[in-house]
Amino acid sequence: MPRKSDEERLQELEKQIEQMKARKQQVASRIQQKERKERTRRLIQVGAIFEKYFDIVGEDQAEKVAYGMKEAVQKHKDKLLNIDVEASKKANKLIYEVQEERLIMPEGEKTSYQP
Repeated sequence: MPRKSDEERLQELEKQIEQMKARKQQVASRIQQKERKERTRRLIQVGAIFEKYFDIVGEDQAEKVAYGMKEAVQKHKDKLLNIDVEASKKANKLIYEVQEERLIMPEGEKTSYQP
């Protein structure tokens, strides 16, 4: 079997490079498609929640309500994100998740605990 010339090797490498580029593009396309599907699913879920709690009918109403609430949500977002939704649904009122409690001992008081 005769050895391949440098030109043949170069052609082979160019062909492999083109194949690798095509595979890379396929993988990138799959990743983008997956991200689009995840975003679409998230948008549908958020829209459904918004519609459920605000009895929204149509995009125009949704935008008006969202725009009207924008400032309040931005101002209180940290507090709103601490709502325990399941507990709030059961109690039919807002219940916030319990934050880690810290024990603060007044200065000068001694405790019976001794390490």
